[in-house]
Amino acid sequence: MNKTDNKYMPHVDGLRCVAVMAVLLFHFGVPGMGGGYVGVDIFFVISGYLITSIIINEVLSTGGFDFRSFYVRRIRRILPALIATLIVTTIFALISLTPTDLVAYGKSLLASAISLSNLLFWSESGYFDAAAQTKPLLHTWSLSVEEQFYLIWPAFLYFCYRGFGRRGLLWGIVGAGLASFAANYLVVAARDVDFRSDLFFLPHFRVFEFAIGALGYFLIKRLPSSRPLHEAMMVLGMGLMVYSIVVLEEGDVFPYVNAIAPCLGALLVITARNSTGARLLLGNRVAVWFGKISYSLYLTHWPIVVFVGQYMLAASWGVRFAAMASLSLVTALVLHHFIEVPFRYAKPSGPMRIPARRILVASLLCSIVGASFFLSDGMTWRYRYFIPGAMAQERSGEMVPISTGEAPSHKEPGPHDSGPFKPLGAAEIEAGKARRFEALAGACNISSLEDPSACGMDRPKQVLIFGNSHEPDAFNAFDEIYGKDPRVNLISFGTVNDCEVVLGDALFSSPTTQLACDKRFSVLNNDQFLQALDVVVYNTHQGFDPVARDLWRVLEIIKKRNPSIKIMAIGSYLQTAMDCASLYNRYGSYEACRAPEAVNYFNPDERVNTTVPQVQTLGYVYISKYALLCKEQRLQGCLVYANGEPAFYDQHHLSRGFARYLGQRLAEVHRSELVELGLPDPVKMD
Repeated sequence: MNKTDNKYMPHVDGLRCVAVMAVLLFHFGVPGMGGGYVGVDIFFVISGYLITSIIINEVLSTGGFDFRSFYVRRIRRILPALIATLIVTTIFALISLTPTDLVAYGKSLLASAISLSNLLFWSESGYFDAAAQTKPLLHTWSLSVEEQFYLIWPAFLYFCYRGFGRRGLLWGIVGAGLASFAANYLVVAARDVDFRSDLFFLPHFRVFEFAIGALGYFLIKRLPSSRPLHEAMMVLGMGLMVYSIVVLEEGDVFPYVNAIAPCLGALLVITARNSTGARLLLGNRVAVWFGKISYSLYLTHWPIVVFVGQYMLAASWGVRFAAMASLSLVTALVLHHFIEVPFRYAKPSGPMRIPARRILVASLLCSIVGASFFLSDGMTWRYRYFIPGAMAQERSGEMVPISTGEAPSHKEPGPHDSGPFKPLGAAEIEAGKARRFEALAGACNISSLEDPSACGMDRPKQVLIFGNSHEPDAFNAFDEIYGKDPRVNLISFGTVNDCEVVLGDALFSSPTTQLACDKRFSVLNNDQFLQALDVVVYNTHQGFDPVARDLWRVLEIIKKRNPSIKIMAIGSYLQTAMDCASLYNRYGSYEACRAPEAVNYFNPDERVNTTVPQVQTLGYVYISKYALLCKEQRLQGCLVYANGEPAFYDQHHLSRGFARYLGQRLAEVHRSELVELGLPDPVKMD
């Protein structure tokens, strides 16, 4: 119940409706809802207000606090519906998820069951990562934050009261909120590599949002009952929330300053209890009804988003939206009426009056199941029983097209065919991803130029491999060509990812200390090093798009300071909507990794369509992966398997075997260009 002095406040349930709808529409991909994730923060404000009201009312009326009763109520309120969601989601995960995703799911199941999923996802980083689409329990991070808040907040307020009386309650809340916001400020000011993930997932950065809600307890008691004042508060509060939902976008620094507007907006709406607008807009039957089922709706919607995305990969957004919206509503109603309400309001002698300790045991059992998934190799045996598409491929060894479901056509295997379908286990996939970096382990790095055992700085040709996370792909390709050539020294820059780049007219630098960005850019900016370089090989994914503008400016400065340096720019390749290894396991062939409905980036005209001026003005040799690896530069003609490995195990980083094949093709097709760059004539590849 939402109560102030035992009076129900229906508009607070209506505010829950606003919060959950913002989150759902954001996750459903509705245009204009880029900041819909602030719905979670609105929930935090509501929780801060309600829980603080419960605690303070009890402390002031009794002088003590019944911690056991409080936690039993929280267990009955949260865990039954969560456990039911975990059980059903786990069944679908067993049927649907590929081995790597199932292992990751096991970790999230374990963490969600013991209220630590926010810490798990923080360690994995990236709420907005594409990989989020394979994490059915990602949304439980916010539940874990709330449960951690419930664990600490009652004791904190109780000791504030015991130590400093009534005033201690208010000043304790203010102090906790200010300390939390100060922590946000310090992390943002330091700009550590992972600061965005730290802010988003770690609980102490969210305390100020709960504290803002907690202040509502005091404001409601002190605000005058003037209706015009409450109407103005309602309008301003709704305006702040809507503004945040519409203006904020994925990737914005959050919470910190960006969370102030939606949180203050929620506080204003909560305290505007005498507003006619609040009663009409938020206190109506529809809004209150959605508010009452908001917890169940929040629990069920994200697994549905994930599984609809996997099973309806080729469907239009409108069809997927209809499926996600309808399934979320139906499952939420079932969960709310058959699990959430019966357990929460169970009569002392009723069948749902299960002791809290048994609910905790059920949660523990879920964590044990999660641990078993985590410790498995992804249970590849499932493909014989649970994965219909893969079962067909295991029998035929060929692919059924994703969208058509046509019967496989029988053909003789080619040199780049992977052979009969054999599911990839999680360990095999992770090993494949790790192989990308094997050649780099003992290679020359820009940070180890003084080490003669790693760097041959006295060799006739010095080649710098420069780029983002795709830099290893170019290194592996060139290592295939020149790795054993004593005339060539291949130098890895070590990726520009997570490095802030500061550009001047003829200088560049990085203030980022993490990953030694500052030191690596300092070496690159050194005249002596630039004069020693002969060739710079630039390789980034979407490296001709506007996101790479600063890197092209760095190349321009390098060329300006040493005009004799030759530049080779290697273009992009495919990007899939889900991991290529997952597509292979699901559809039984690597051909699925080039199916139009599975590919979300294919840009053979990357140089023609670019808006980066240096792409047109800077002198360099352009290497198109599409020309090298795709017959007639068509998607259907692109290779997705070579040298015993798929093009990529994830969504776009080339496997080592495939990068080696890229090197072989480069030496074969662009032999003359390599010689024009001043490099040795490549030997013929076997």
